[in-house]
Amino acid sequence: MAFEGCCGQPSRRTRRRGPAERLPPNPVPKGGVPMIFLGSGRRDVHATASGLTYVVGSQRRHFRAHPDDVDRLLRHRDFILRP
Repeated sequence: MAFEGCCGQPSRRTRRRGPAERLPPNPVPKGGVPMIFLGSGRRDVHATASGLTYVVGSQRRHFRAHPDDVDRLLRHRDFILRP
């Protein structure tokens, strides 16, 4: 038993995760803007401005978005510009 928790309490055992889901490749738009997905799980985002679909997830946070899609993506708290 490991005692790494608070106040000498045993630490919680964590479940092992299965293999990471294979995500389809994202489009590579010309002049793409680097962005980061901050959410959890997989999300397929259909951008209405460009018509592209971006597939992001916990194991794929960095992607490039079409310049016309950036303003709409930034309206959601799960997306930020990559510095």
